[in-house]
Amino acid sequence: MSMRSIPVSDGIDWVGAIDWNLRDFHGYETPRGTTYNAYLVRGENMTALVDTVKTQFVEELLSRISDIMDPADIDLIVVNHIEPDHNSGLRAVMAAMPNARVVASAGGVRGIVEYHDGLVVDAVGAADVIDLGGKTLRFMPMPMVHWPDSMFTYVAESKTLLPNDAFGQHMACAERFADEVGMDLSLHELAEYYANILMPIGKQVAKAVEKVVESGWELEVVAPSHGVIWRGEAIGQVIEAYGRMTASETRDKIVVAYSTMWGSTDILARAIADGVAAEGTEVVLYDMAVSLISQVTLDLMDSRALLLGSPTLHHGMLFRIAGYLQYLSGVKPPGKIAGTFGSYGWSSGATKQMDGRLLEIGFEMPHDSFTQKYKPSAEELQAAREWGAQFAKTVKERT
Repeated sequence: MSMRSIPVSDGIDWVGAIDWNLRDFHGYETPRGTTYNAYLVRGENMTALVDTVKTQFVEELLSRISDIMDPADIDLIVVNHIEPDHNSGLRAVMAAMPNARVVASAGGVRGIVEYHDGLVVDAVGAADVIDLGGKTLRFMPMPMVHWPDSMFTYVAESKTLLPNDAFGQHMACAERFADEVGMDLSLHELAEYYANILMPIGKQVAKAVEKVVESGWELEVVAPSHGVIWRGEAIGQVIEAYGRMTASETRDKIVVAYSTMWGSTDILARAIADGVAAEGTEVVLYDMAVSLISQVTLDLMDSRALLLGSPTLHHGMLFRIAGYLQYLSGVKPPGKIAGTFGSYGWSSGATKQMDGRLLEIGFEMPHDSFTQKYKPSAEELQAAREWGAQFAKTVKERT
């Protein structure tokens, strides 16, 4: 028995795979799993498969295709992106489709040669149109959205855009459309995906959206390669959300994130958060020992400040804070201020180390760090509240 395919738009069906149990995507936690979406585009004369899947999901892909047709009869495979979650299964898919021509962007062709031991495929670009018979494929190379090889594919007759990772979310579900699982959840997952994967290339993403809008391509369906598909009114909402995120819009909000050894930095963090809240500024507090990095980063995306805390161990910060700083150096949240705090015993050093790393990443640091020895006294807790309030006032000035 074949697994079911799902109609997406006129002549286009979803034939991808659902990864219910994925919990880590190169360091970005994915508590809801993900999907590897692939699409069958059927014309009168030819059938194209747009995107493939991770190696271990090839059988699921072929099973869903078999719900519609014999995979061996497919004429064309389009590779929008060569990253292994979409393309590691390419050779196995090609083996099941021996007559299929394979196309990718010029950058994709170069990458496929390297990824797949000399495998040579054909290049397509913005000037190319492939006619399947009543259905045409057009291509828009999108270098650095988010790899050099990235490409969008568009089916004009079905008003359907297949943009691979753009507009995607990590979410495993039996439903295929955003309006079926709920727009609030879908947009939340879209934002979390953007914060943890696309934030460092926000300018390129903004240009990509602009390019699609300027192309005059009519959009009734936007079908990414992860998560749910956007259709109808949801398309305007997702483009608007991308506009806010790529513009790095923030609000009067501060993230307090910390790690603690014996509880003193935890007590300080709570006092600091209390001081922020007392000024009427939104605050979220995360103990990094029990928090998902991806959630912290989502909250940081629309915040104006990060207050980072660690006690001193071996003259430096705790490893969880060091690890998060390394993560932040990759996602590069723009235009934010930061401050550091922490408790120490016989020797300090953590805040100095954190300050250096935050400045290196690009945070502005308008105020001195807050440190205290051993367990904080009542006076020191009051000083911590005032330190938090000071950041809240600075954040308000930047509204």
